[in-house]
Amino acid sequence: MWELQDQINNLVEQYFEDSNAVRVSTEELGLDRRAGIVYISIEEGWIAAVGGNIRSLEYYGGFEYVSDEDKLSVGDTTFYSNDSNRVSDALEYYSDLQDQQREEDAEEQQRRDEKNGLYPDKWDDAN
Repeated sequence: MWELQDQINNLVEQYFEDSNAVRVSTEELGLDRRAGIVYISIEEGWIAAVGGNIRSLEYYGGFEYVSDEDKLSVGDTTFYSNDSNRVSDALEYYSDLQDQQREEDAEEQQRRDEKNGLYPDKWDDAN
């Protein structure tokens, strides 16, 4: 029986890899930090909690209101589908946060490039 449980958990871990899942703090999803750490896949449209973290996500993250049709438990992992507004809002928050971070990173890189003379037509000696 334990061997079956291990096989299921290994399959879930492989699925995380195949779906480009990212391990994130629930704060990055706009949720209470006490909800813990989850895996998300923007491409697949889900948030997954593993083991004891399921209770924390449901209680502190408000996922207790996700309907049974929008969640699936496999082994020690529960997947919450973005068909639920709560889940889709959290994934959208994360996606927007990532877009903002990429823009800030690009601006910072441009400032460094300009300062290093990689854009000589924009160079200002006052920098």
